[in-house]
Amino acid sequence: MSEREEAVAALKARLDHGFTDETLLEQALTHASGTGKRTLGNNERLEFLGDRVLGLVIAHILYERHDDLAEGELARMLNAMVRRVMCTKVAERLDIGPALKLAGKGQKRTVITDNILGDALEALIGAIYLDGGLDAASRFIRQHWKDALDQAPGVRKDPKTALQEWAAARSLDVPAYEIIGQSGPDHAPEFTVQLTVQGRAPAEGIAGSRRMAEQQAAEAFLVREKIWK
Repeated sequence: MSEREEAVAALKARLDHGFTDETLLEQALTHASGTGKRTLGNNERLEFLGDRVLGLVIAHILYERHDDLAEGELARMLNAMVRRVMCTKVAERLDIGPALKLAGKGQKRTVITDNILGDALEALIGAIYLDGGLDAASRFIRQHWKDALDQAPGVRKDPKTALQEWAAARSLDVPAYEIIGQSGPDHAPEFTVQLTVQGRAPAEGIAGSRRMAEQQAAEAFLVREKIWK
């Protein structure tokens, strides 16, 4: 087994996805320098597809996590998560470089740049999507972008999740939410929710749904207690 074959085998073990069609994996790992200029057997088309799949999945995650944010803020977060430097970091953690098929004997050796790594990572997402569908691609992205989504500047968890984790870290009871008021017509109700956290003063939130009112109350508490700015 060659060094590259060993690297590919090791990469497959790290992917947590068993390819039904392994030619897709091989194509994803084949840089244009490793094929003739006139062939479509390199990873450029898969990169095109993977870039769009990545954007869709990250947009869905942000939509789920941040139901209190407007489109502009979601777009800013999305751009931070799908930019090339982020893809390169994931590619480096997966150690994709040694598994890539590049120009070799009889040709000028291709240097593995950040762009090549980032492109290969997007191509890999495209290959997983074609092989296993959106669920498989989503699992891969959610696993390998989790830390970035949790820790990146300007990207924070929803208020209820952040508050629950804060309370758990201090061995406090789970925060409790109670509807203490409801007004407005049936087609446009307004809920008032009171949040109780062990040992702290209550906080309130008002919104057009119970869920949003709970988020508002949690955010009000986090800001009041200077946990969030």
